[in-house]
Amino acid sequence: MTVEMNIRTTVKEQWDDAAESWVKFVRSGKNYYTEYLNGPALKQRIGNVTGKKVLDIGCGEGFLSRFFAAAGAEVTGVDISEKLIKAAVEEEGRRMLGIRYLAADAADLSMLGSEGFDVVSCFMALMDMLDYDGVISEVSRVLKTEGKFITVLEHPCFTANRLIEDKPVSGWVKRTHKNGTKEYPRFWLSDYFHRHSCSYKWNHARLPSSFVTTGFHRTLSDYVNSMCKHGLAITGMDEPQPLEEGVRLHPPMAKHYRIPHTILIEATKTRML
Repeated sequence: MTVEMNIRTTVKEQWDDAAESWVKFVRSGKNYYTEYLNGPALKQRIGNVTGKKVLDIGCGEGFLSRFFAAAGAEVTGVDISEKLIKAAVEEEGRRMLGIRYLAADAADLSMLGSEGFDVVSCFMALMDMLDYDGVISEVSRVLKTEGKFITVLEHPCFTANRLIEDKPVSGWVKRTHKNGTKEYPRFWLSDYFHRHSCSYKWNHARLPSSFVTTGFHRTLSDYVNSMCKHGLAITGMDEPQPLEEGVRLHPPMAKHYRIPHTILIEATKTRML
């Protein structure tokens, strides 16, 4: 088995192991970064999807697929984790929104025909996909000409808690005051151009149980150049800031009024490849 296959298998197994905790977390209403930061930015950028064919890659347990379907789209959701897809299918059985779910690697969408979708969404998942260039190539293939690819991902310039050889190379300076409140005076970064994989420990208090996943640090230009190479022209970009309600519920989000947590990229397919 090649190194790439080993990594892909590890990513899949990690998300399968995390599935139960992740589903409970997403459906608990405590996923504040999705509810009050990244989700609103994506929904505003995508706009009206009534009557459109939408592909949701890295769909997880299907929360965004359900949003698109409820808004009038014909939706297909894809995720590498069979257990997350199982949870999405079970929820579809309860809600009957007409969503089709597939367990697959987004770098190989051979089960889907070319030029079939008006919109492809990838929400907080592209940085967790090993073959990002293969994913973007497949996105371009399945999009109709003039179709939109909209991805929200952890901002490559400000990815926190990265480790290289077990040494931190980025993160927030944090101060805890006597009354328990936390202050985040600045973000620091010492190595941006080193592409590497990272293990992320999800152990915050809002999760039912902790788990570990693997992500991949690349530069912003890596993503943009891949899109351009595959016939996707950049037509919009946002660096979301949190809604006030999110900061009220989760005060640490306030630091993202100063430094972005994520970046949204909109790309339009300009030609058939």
